[in-house]
Amino acid sequence: MYSNRTMKQRVLLQGHEGLDLLHRISSADIKRLKLKEKAEGLFLTPSGKIRCWFEIERLTPDLADITFSGDFTGILDSFTFGEQYTLTPTASADSEEPESEESRILALRPCAGKEFSLDGDVNPLEVNLGHAIADQKGCYPGQEVIEKIIALGSPARRLCQVRAESPLPPPPQGLTDAAGSDSGVLTSVCGNLGLAVIGRRYLKIGTRLHADKVTIVVESIAP
Repeated sequence: MYSNRTMKQRVLLQGHEGLDLLHRISSADIKRLKLKEKAEGLFLTPSGKIRCWFEIERLTPDLADITFSGDFTGILDSFTFGEQYTLTPTASADSEEPESEESRILALRPCAGKEFSLDGDVNPLEVNLGHAIADQKGCYPGQEVIEKIIALGSPARRLCQVRAESPLPPPPQGLTDAAGSDSGVLTSVCGNLGLAVIGRRYLKIGTRLHADKVTIVVESIAP
């Protein structure tokens, strides 16, 4: 389903027109970003699915340091129509979080290549990336779909922390209920602890599901 490893890259974005373009086509509110402040953002498909994740730090009014997973430069270029800016690659970074995998799972923190793909298949609200979508921001690709889901109150699936009495099988691993019906997918594992994206009908603390021959229990649900 997803690769187990996604490389992060870094670029410096120089130019007011480039930052304005990024504001218009992403879920991040670049205009409200203060100097030395960081924020996460997304490029989405028209149907509200993830194409690229990025973190931006505004160094000066016209300069930003951007770490990303996905085709950030290609997407930005595809929306460029005469805007003047420069992109300067800097040292790449591995996608592994500095925190331990156990800590990441306990924090319900998604990881590109595990909880979400970068090929337009995953809605950010399903994988605890709502914080990467700025509130009350103007239009951007996918915004109407995202706002509709928020208005309805819940996406079709949500990220959950799960636990088992024995080690979990390697992800990705499909999940089933007692009747054998598909209920979600196990996406990250650390021993008997894991993250899973689970269907709405199973979103209740204590729900028991099955990953291969291992029984798992839903312990917490991302907001």
